Amino acid sequence: MAFPENIGQFFSRLINAFRGETASWQRENQPELDRLKEEKLVAAAELKRRLEIMEIRFREECKRTQMEEERQTEQFAEFLSSIDEMKANMLEYYATMPRPLALMIHHHAAELLKEAWHSPDARERVHKQARFTQFMLTITEDLAALGDGSVQKALPEKTIAFIQDEAD
Repeated sequence: MAFPENIGQFFSRLINAFRGETASWQRENQPELDRLKEEKLVAAAELKRRLEIMEIRFREECKRTQMEEERQTEQFAEFLSSIDEMKANMLEYYATMPRPLALMIHHHAAELLKEAWHSPDARERVHKQARFTQFMLTITEDLAALGDGSVQKALPEKTIAFIQDEAD
């Protein structure tokens, strides 16, 4: 096996040949390289623009969601307040009714409201809202019966029956 006398010269020629090939290839393909570089800059600018639009949309969606949640919270608080008023009316109009019974009716109304309000399924939410509405109408019927001058009742019988029917 024979080695060249000067290995350094051999590698120097090899490197120079490689550089020449690389320079030749680059000269031949420079237009294509320039076009690719320009496309890369355009794509980067387009991506930046799209990301900015997505960021704006995300911020606005967050604002809308926050506003909607605040509105929903206000409405929920209003419902809870009206349930508290209903409890006070029941205690006033049914003077002989035990306070724990009025609290249980109040609790039942609040639970129906929570179920109706926080149900993730739209169909189920509508069904639970209808149950809550029916319960509130039943309470209203009991209270209205007292106001029309008919027989004074000791308990809201229809309301209690409604709760018992739901338990069955």
